Amino acid sequence: MGKEIQINIVPEPKGISFTSRWFKFDGFREFPDFIMKEFGLKRGSWEFKEVKEKGIGVRIRENVVEWWGDERICCATILQLLKQREGYLPEVEVREEFTFKFRGFHLDIARGGVPKVSTFKEILKWLFLLKYNYFAIYLEDLFPWKKYPQIGAKRGRLTEDELKEVINYGAKLGIEVFPSLELTGHMENILTLPEFRKYSEWHRPSEGCLDLSNPEAKEFAYELLEEVLDLFPSKYIHIGGDETWALGRGKSLNKTWKFEGPRLYLEHHTEMVKRVKKRGKVPMMWGDMLVGMYLRDEKEREMWSALLESDIWREVIIANWDYSPRDVEYFINKVKLFSERGYTQVVCPGFNNWNRYYPDFDVALKNVRNFITAAKQVGVLGFLVTAWGDDGEECLFSFLYPLLLATVEIAEGKGNWESKWLTLSGESKKTLSIRKAFGKSSISNYIKRVLFQPRSEVAKLPIFEDWRRALELAEEAQLPEDLAFIRDCLKLGLMKIEGKGTVSSYLRLAVNYTNLWLKERKVEGLDRIVRRFWGAAGSLELEKTLGT
Repeated sequence: MGKEIQINIVPEPKGISFTSRWFKFDGFREFPDFIMKEFGLKRGSWEFKEVKEKGIGVRIRENVVEWWGDERICCATILQLLKQREGYLPEVEVREEFTFKFRGFHLDIARGGVPKVSTFKEILKWLFLLKYNYFAIYLEDLFPWKKYPQIGAKRGRLTEDELKEVINYGAKLGIEVFPSLELTGHMENILTLPEFRKYSEWHRPSEGCLDLSNPEAKEFAYELLEEVLDLFPSKYIHIGGDETWALGRGKSLNKTWKFEGPRLYLEHHTEMVKRVKKRGKVPMMWGDMLVGMYLRDEKEREMWSALLESDIWREVIIANWDYSPRDVEYFINKVKLFSERGYTQVVCPGFNNWNRYYPDFDVALKNVRNFITAAKQVGVLGFLVTAWGDDGEECLFSFLYPLLLATVEIAEGKGNWESKWLTLSGESKKTLSIRKAFGKSSISNYIKRVLFQPRSEVAKLPIFEDWRRALELAEEAQLPEDLAFIRDCLKLGLMKIEGKGTVSSYLRLAVNYTNLWLKERKVEGLDRIVRRFWGAAGSLELEKTLGT
């Protein structure tokens, strides 16, 4: 069809042919109404016409777009092409093919930052544009349980109307929104409520593990599950199951003086799997406890690993998670732990955005690239990339957008994501270079530590030349508000180690962060983060008073 050149489509298509001609675009006569409205397209003279061909693709000629295959994919491609040159569409043929049937994003909202409905919608629009098809919401205690309205009530719990609005919005974009639950471990925000402390395995409910030797505690978990099954229309239901290290070590151990964590785990999850399947749905669960992941004691690890041989896992999708920057061979072996037993799995890399104000791009991109490369080589259902919020979810959701693009480009394209980010975001090369510089491990991993730990403990860290280079790059740049906040964090960090930090600088950062948080999220959880800035300001003033 003419000269072949590169057009920035995410992910890189199987085939693209471009004649170098551009046609003036005034809008479509017919196009899916919801997509047209949400992405601001106008009515015009162009035809959007389905044709019979194999696979997925679009063909653009003057005043007509022919499409075949998956309409939502084709619409996303058209929206991307409209971003290449404002007001024009190219004469082009695009053919698309996907390695992974399951392309998902898993977002933790339970550690401190509950998105507003408008934020959920913006995330879903971005996922649609990038051709994801699944979105998991990690809820913990933030589901609107009718029988137990006290759960999550003070933490910004989603209302039933909010949750339904998000689910329905995703469905209209062809994205299945499904729940990610915790019904064994990570239940601390439920088990620390006075009326549920009796269900805790550990005598300290903040550890978060359910006592599965207690029939009443198990029935409580099943009640929580059943309400979620009632509300969510999704095919997939993630029942959790990760990091249940305390199971078998507390009240259940006291009853028999025999460690039975693996047996209790198997019985409980078998029951939950059956309940999900009874509703015609597909259970998903984390895979770490099935292989004794992160358990230090070899004997105990072997006891947990024996779970892997149970046939019940043939009934679930294993969410195989690992967030390390290990090499491809390591991840191949990890994927084979499940694939060689015939289990269905999705691989779950992570954005390394937790316990920090900005993602560690260095680790996140290496983890995503190597884990997904291994998944391609072995062959799996798909990927579910994760963003977590440990210790308050300080990292703004807006910082995740380039990583979402990079992930799907690595998974389904050629992996060269930067030019495509520039096209779809409209961002300058300078801003992208700053964005990547802030994501260096020596910067992103230390912002929180430098700002909030005593100066004497951080002043000699071997990181500050990288900070100075990043600030030199960013100094005069016109940055979006979120990146400008990170720049201000670095400035204050350097001022602090040089003995020039001021209380007013900390308080300005607190105000700026508050505004950024409230644009994305409900207010609940913000006070915990803001107190850190005020506490650091008070500590700084005390240091100056004492002359330390």
